[in-house]
Amino acid sequence: MKALVMGGSGSIGIAIVDRLLSDGYEVIIQYNQANVDTLQSQYKSQPVQFIQIDLMQDIDFADYFDFITNLDCLIYASGTALYGQIQDMTDEMIDLAYQIHVKQFIRVCRYFVDQLRQSQSGRIVVISSIWGETGASMESVYSAMKGAQIAFVKALSQELAMTSVTVNAIAPGLVSGNMARVWSEAELAVITEDLPQQRLIDPTEIAHTCSYLCHPFAKSITGTIQKVNGAWYL
Repeated sequence: MKALVMGGSGSIGIAIVDRLLSDGYEVIIQYNQANVDTLQSQYKSQPVQFIQIDLMQDIDFADYFDFITNLDCLIYASGTALYGQIQDMTDEMIDLAYQIHVKQFIRVCRYFVDQLRQSQSGRIVVISSIWGETGASMESVYSAMKGAQIAFVKALSQELAMTSVTVNAIAPGLVSGNMARVWSEAELAVITEDLPQQRLIDPTEIAHTCSYLCHPFAKSITGTIQKVNGAWYL
């Protein structure tokens, strides 16, 4: 089995890569700014390939992905936080948020969908967000982009319903790691107090959900939004 993890060098991406490797997958990691020497050392002697792509740029995926064949799972974990009042959001900030969260996700699905249909267990999974369902003050643009991901998942799952490909989203709550670093420790402490479980989500919990969605037995689980949020905003 073979999986491509877009954004595979981030906190959630690395957890997903580790879990897929333990599940027996060959994994291709797309990264951008991560130190490839560190990644290569981390995954030495494991069935992992690396490909550097700046998703903020308009690129032809054929120039990067033509070596990939027999893909079974496409995991889209690329993204970046965007926090601030709407009047402070510039056109460039909005465009870049759309580029990495929506446009490139749709484009990479379009590129691989015919290949995934050749797999007996083709899978598309996007790491969305709780804010894609509920919206969040001070994260209006980010919420809109995550909501677009969810809408695309629901639509594409119906389009591919008669194929072997399932399409699902994971909507985490507040996850420890890179995305949580937009807040100070004091702000995180206040936020954590309001969470039902009073803790952040660990990236390995996201990876476990991803593994479940990629399992061959999950063939009827499609078009779903898997909430990994500790009962936050049910």
